[in-house]
Order: sequence, then C-alpha cells, then structure tokens
Amino acid sequence: MINNCEFDAIVVGSGAAGGWAAKELTEGGMRVLLLEAGRNIDPIEDFPQPNKAGHHLAVGNPLVARSKAALLGGQFVQARCIAFSHLTQQFFVNDRENPYTTPPDKPFNWYRGRQVGGKLYLWGRIVFRMSDDDFKAASRDGHGTDWPISYSDLAPHYDKVETFLGVNGTLEGIPGLPDGKYAKATTLNAPEKKFRALVGQAFPSARIIPTRFVANNLSRIPLPIRAAQETGLLTLRTDAIVEALDINEATGRATGVRYIDRITRQARSVRAKFVILCAGSIETLRILMNSRCNCHPNGVGNTSGRLGQNFMDAVHIALTGPHEDVEAQTPADQTDAFDFGKIGGFYVPPFRAQEPVAGPYLRGFGIMGGIGRGYPFWHLTAQGEMLPRPQNKVTLDPYKRDAWGIPAAHVDVTYSENEERMVADALATMKRMAAVAGLEPKATPIGKPLHNLAFKIMRKRLVMKSGASIPGSAIHEVGGAPMGTEAKNSVLDPYNRCWDADNVFVTDGACFVSSGAQNTTLTIMALTVRACAHIIKTHRASSLGYEADQTAA
Repeated sequence: MINNCEFDAIVVGSGAAGGWAAKELTEGGMRVLLLEAGRNIDPIEDFPQPNKAGHHLAVGNPLVARSKAALLGGQFVQARCIAFSHLTQQFFVNDRENPYTTPPDKPFNWYRGRQVGGKLYLWGRIVFRMSDDDFKAASRDGHGTDWPISYSDLAPHYDKVETFLGVNGTLEGIPGLPDGKYAKATTLNAPEKKFRALVGQAFPSARIIPTRFVANNLSRIPLPIRAAQETGLLTLRTDAIVEALDINEATGRATGVRYIDRITRQARSVRAKFVILCAGSIETLRILMNSRCNCHPNGVGNTSGRLGQNFMDAVHIALTGPHEDVEAQTPADQTDAFDFGKIGGFYVPPFRAQEPVAGPYLRGFGIMGGIGRGYPFWHLTAQGEMLPRPQNKVTLDPYKRDAWGIPAAHVDVTYSENEERMVADALATMKRMAAVAGLEPKATPIGKPLHNLAFKIMRKRLVMKSGASIPGSAIHEVGGAPMGTEAKNSVLDPYNRCWDADNVFVTDGACFVSSGAQNTTLTIMALTVRACAHIIKTHRASSLGYEADQTAA
C-alpha cells in the first residue's frame, strides 16, 4: 500500500458518482481529494432566470442562441441537446477544446458538462431502480453476461440514496420495477389521468404510474458534495483535467493520478492510497486507456481485452406536440427555469414483450411522459435497452488531441437490428397511445413555425431515419469497463475494483454490464455507495495492518 500520502483517496469527477464517492468516503473518516476538470459554480450567477415566462426546453428556442453557440461559441455538438439554451449553455463544454471523433457513418452525440456537479444541473431527476430482470437478463435470453451482483446486493444502497436526496413516488408493486423509499407521493394531473384511462383501455397490459423523481435542489450545490464538505475531510480542486493514472511498475497498482491545470496548462501529480474514477463513462475509459505503461501496455484494466467494448446508450424515441391545458404551478415552480424534472408526469414500465410491430427483439422499453406540466405541450419518450455488443466501443483516436494535449476519444456505436425493431415497435406504440388519447404529434413541443424550421435544419444531427434519436442523445452512456466475476472477461470485480490494479475503482456508468431500460443515474449512485463501503472496510483493515500488500510506492 502507498504510505505517507496526503490523501487516502482521490475521486475523479464531481457529478452523480463523484459527489457520492466524496460523501461516503469522508463520512467514513477518509481524507479525500475531489478533482474536477472544470470550474466551480456560482449558485446565483450561473442560474439566471428568464425575464418572462416561456419554454426553453425545445430545439430552436431560441434559435438565435443555439446558432450563436454552435457557430461562434464552439458548441456545435452541445447545442443539439434538448436542455441547451441561452440559460444553460454555461453548463456545456466547448467542443473545439474538447473534441471527440466517430466513424463518418456512425454519428454519436456526446453531451458534456465540466463544472462542480457535472451534468446534474441539467438532470431530469427521474429515478427508477433496476431489478434482477436487468441484472440477470442474460440468463433469461442468452445475450451477453449477467451482472455479478443481484438486486438484493444493491437494494440497501438504493434506500440510502433515495432517503438522502428526497425521492417522490408511489408504491406500485410492479414486477421488474422495484418500489423505493419515497418522501411523498407523486400524482397525475387531470389530462394525465384522462390519458391513463383511455390508454389503459387500449393497452390492457400497460401500467401507467406517476413518475418517480428527486426533489428540486434550489441550493444548487449537489447535496452529497455539501455533506462531504461538512466533514472537514474533503479537498475540492477545480480546473484539474486528469490525464492518466500514475502506476507503480513493480506492483501494477496506482500511486495517484496525473492532471493538467486547465488554466495554466501545467502538469501535476497527486498521490493517494485509492483512486475512484467517476468522470463519466467515456472520460473514465479515456483515462484508463491513456494510463498505458510497461505493466499495463494496453491501458489499466485491459488485460481481458474488453476495455472500451460493449459500450451502450439508451435507445431513445420521442413524440411530442402542443397542449393548451396547462397544470397550475406553484410560484417556486414557475420561477425556477432550471427545474428540468417538472415536465415528468407518468411512466409506463416495459410491457411490449408480445406482438411486436417489426418482429421479435430482446429486452424492452419503457415510456416516460407528461402533459401540460407547466408548459403548453405533451411528450412521450420511449427509452429502451441497447444490447451490449463488442462492435460498439470506445478507443483513443491516434491523431486527435484535446486543447491540453490528451488523446481524444473515438466513439464507434450504432444500433443493431434488435434495436431497430425495438424503435419501430416503440414509435408505433406511442403513436397509437397519442391517437387514443386525442394528442396530435408535432415536430417540436410548441409546434410553432420557427421551432419547426429549426428542427428541420438540425434534424439530421438529432434523429435517424428510423425516428430514433442519434446514439448518445439520451445521455445515458454506459459500459466499456464492466463488472464481472472473472478477470478474463471483465474489467472490474463485483465491488467495482479493477482486476489489474486493485486500488482503482470505477463507479460511474462505465461499470455497467447491460444498460436496462431505466434511467441510469440512481443506479450509478447506489453502485458508488456500495463500492465506497468496500473501500472504507479495506482502508480500515489496512490501517490496522491487515492489508496483504504493504509494498511502498
């Protein structure tokens, strides 16, 4: 183990996973350095409210702001995101400084945020638990491999995350969609109740339930980071772009990380006993691959040859249109333009296992929706599972580098025939639901000429011919460093610890074995809490002299 370190643990990334890692480890008594590639945030200046009521959650609203950001601000990829607007553009990276590449015929939208809290300020805050239907899907249908954990392993950590953040929802007892710990019940508004009644008659096997979401955080700073700061054991270092792990060539373990100061461009190193990578799936894979050395010639975690493979994003299909029956909002809801969770109203768990439109396919999709939730529109969004396939992968581009000289990621991802059949079924299902409920689909939520023109201009960068969003657009990218039971076919062990370097942990989406149909953030947080409990136990044993490997760095 590394001796005489200033820190017990380094956490890379301060988003959904990193904030929880910092909280759990500091509350466990460990001295933690939290490295964030971007800046700190200002809870006032970074959250400007609009001068008048209006909808900024739409492609093309305002069209001028998106055009300026794309052409003049270097945000030509980021401006495609549904959450991008003149109010939120400060939470997205500059694409010229932060490039990535794709094959010419395989577009991928990588939406990124570099600041304390990561992309949490753009989060819809919808949280559904995964179940053994997800963790053990391979045993059911024969595709891929099972997760090395079961729902029972993760359930208490789901409980902890939901209780701390304050999750609202209802107990439904639906197989495959476990109930959670809810602070208060969520409800459907009047047009959503009408939708449930009409669609329920047309689709008897469908369950339409109130959505489950995390309460809005008006203090802005993520609650887990605030909790970590309160311990007095957290050091937060911003503008620290991690380049690679530092490796002890004698043991193969990490001694710390190398990072580049975003402002001064100076290279620095910092040491710790443990390194927890929470930088976001692609960024974490990039760090592991760029950590090549004599004992890890293909990158840390790549002894199996699986690093970067089986990369996934949710299959994403949206249907929307105007709706004038707007639910009354409280003053707080009306004034906070950054409450992205308020448009969520209901959820339809996966149910289309029988009679698919375009032929049989594996796994499934759920449908999120809302009608008149503070804005004059309705939306249905199908989110399905992309199968893990070795052909879908992340590598390092041998020629392209970012503004700090670090090799850029190359993302090679496309839908298989399985996903294409799922897309056809999801689109047909949502269109029938809309028709039954008397909802008229339009190209954009508001349906006004300017918005429709903007969508037409940007369509090829947003939507495929099938009607599905271009991969990456769901912002649920996972996989590439999967957990497993054996080093020969996985990157991480069942506690998210790297087989190749057992003091390196990965707890962001890169650790996923399969994607499931649910939103990923809650599971990322729960996995982080579980892994940190193991790190704290290991650290305490080491402090008592029980660590087997006492080799100094």
